[in-house]
Amino acid sequence: MKTLFSLTTFMALLCLSSFNAAAQSNSLFSLQNLERERAALLTTLTDANISMEVRQQKSNSIYRRMADIERMVLRDERLANSDKVLVQNAFANYDLTFLVHASAERKIQPLSQWMNTLGINAASIAQSKQGYR
Repeated sequence: MKTLFSLTTFMALLCLSSFNAAAQSNSLFSLQNLERERAALLTTLTDANISMEVRQQKSNSIYRRMADIERMVLRDERLANSDKVLVQNAFANYDLTFLVHASAERKIQPLSQWMNTLGINAASIAQSKQGYR
């Protein structure tokens, strides 16, 4: 019994240390998480198959996570010193990368911030046509 516990503890520690090493070795880890959360937010906000209540609940949860991840990315020294294209593009497009913070600064909803930054408005949507290009 004692051996089984020791083996289980050892395996758990091994798994945790390998996960920690992988996270530390990938300097883009926090930025990639932010990209995934932003994609999840935009998917939730534009999903026509869910009700407004569910959309609001899901998006509020994602807003909180995104705000935390955005703070982590902004404070990550590895990213500040990185020459990777993903990092340079992320900081060059602050209003899109740090969507929750940028929308809070302008006191508008994140979806409105996203659309304003991309130049999408009601008139451009009304003039658009559905189809492939």
